[in-house]
Amino acid sequence: MKQLTGIFLALALAACGGLNKNTVTYQMSKLDAATYYVVAGEGGTKQEAAQAALAAMQQELLQHTPSAGQDVVPDLMANAQVEKVWRDKQAEGKHFFALAVLPREKANAVLTPLLYQTDVQLAGMSQQFATPEDPLADLKVAYKMQPLIERRLALDDAYQFLQADRSSYAPQTFAPYKNIFKEKLAAVRVGVDVTGVESQVLVTYVVDALNQMGLGVVDSSDPDQVLSVKIETEVDNYTSKKVDGLVWCSSGAAISLVDSERGVTFSRFNVHERAGTGRVEDSLRRSMQAVGEQAADQIAKRLENYLQTK
Repeated sequence: MKQLTGIFLALALAACGGLNKNTVTYQMSKLDAATYYVVAGEGGTKQEAAQAALAAMQQELLQHTPSAGQDVVPDLMANAQVEKVWRDKQAEGKHFFALAVLPREKANAVLTPLLYQTDVQLAGMSQQFATPEDPLADLKVAYKMQPLIERRLALDDAYQFLQADRSSYAPQTFAPYKNIFKEKLAAVRVGVDVTGVESQVLVTYVVDALNQMGLGVVDSSDPDQVLSVKIETEVDNYTSKKVDGLVWCSSGAAISLVDSERGVTFSRFNVHERAGTGRVEDSLRRSMQAVGEQAADQIAKRLENYLQTK
């Protein structure tokens, strides 16, 4: 069954038969857009048209509400109703058309208490931040706040979509928490210390991974570092016994992750990879790049696990 939302359906009908009292445009104009959110649908029968309008409204609400807040859509739809069903004899196919209507005031009555409650929860959790600041302890609190922040953003997306003026809910209240997770991540400074052959290759991969996590990256000598990544590389190259002219290079890295403030090594692991080319330099570069990719991936996963569960 074909479903069309208001504006697209209106344009299609106008093209077919011009404007008259049976067009979607006219019928929608009779409803105050500042008071109602309206979506149109069509079908072969009155019931099909009504169901299509409600289904189209639900789909639009889902599209404009991120997953963290989509559980509110059924409650919103519970306040929607079919305002009008009619048949436009001038339209091609002579289908029935319907308007689904959701009063904006009723939508706000659903969303506003949820938004207010989320703000209260965020304010309460923010009281757990340490004084003076403790980057690791504060980040642990921020991890707990993150699901609430995501839900608040999702609910506000739905709220804005349903406002005639697209305004958001209490932006000044939410502002202190909107970027708190990023700020607390950046406050955790990580020193990177890589020694050995082709060490700069690994530095690039590791720093990129830490930056993507949002952590602050500093020199290994920085006294304010909170965590430390220590890596020692090793290389072994040899000639292939099966393929003439092929030189293999086996690269490895011994990696330690350290809580610098507590002087505790919380993770140790090794990564090895090999590559074969016609030149020792190329084999070394490729094998070390492979080591860098694996090391960066493992470092990110282990750091995140430590920051969440320590």
